[in-house]
Amino acid sequence: MEVVGYAVIKKDATTGTSHLPLTQFTGDRVRVMEFAEDGGVLVLNSEATGMAMFDKCDVKTSFKCTVEGDIICPPNYDILKRFEYMAMATSRKGGYNWQLKEMVIQASLAKGKFHDSFLWAKQD
Repeated sequence: MEVVGYAVIKKDATTGTSHLPLTQFTGDRVRVMEFAEDGGVLVLNSEATGMAMFDKCDVKTSFKCTVEGDIICPPNYDILKRFEYMAMATSRKGGYNWQLKEMVIQASLAKGKFHDSFLWAKQD
């Protein structure tokens, strides 16, 4: 399975289903493996040792994306568009590293949708 987004699950989530304690998923950022049509999510805990399902009412914020290596790409890009985006990201002044990846994730979670415009702001 591939990561298709990121989410933050509410600390007081009640609809979760997992063989692990729900506290391993709540209150922190988790990787989304699948978005349900009704807004629910199938998530992977931060240690990648278990999965859980949560209804939309327990998702504090989320966004869709694709992940290629260490680069967070916009959602719904086909493979050629992802490679083009990866080339642009790695060739930008300053390159692309784990800090920028974290910034894209945090900015996107704050907006509730993929957000990377700061990567393309004027670079002096």
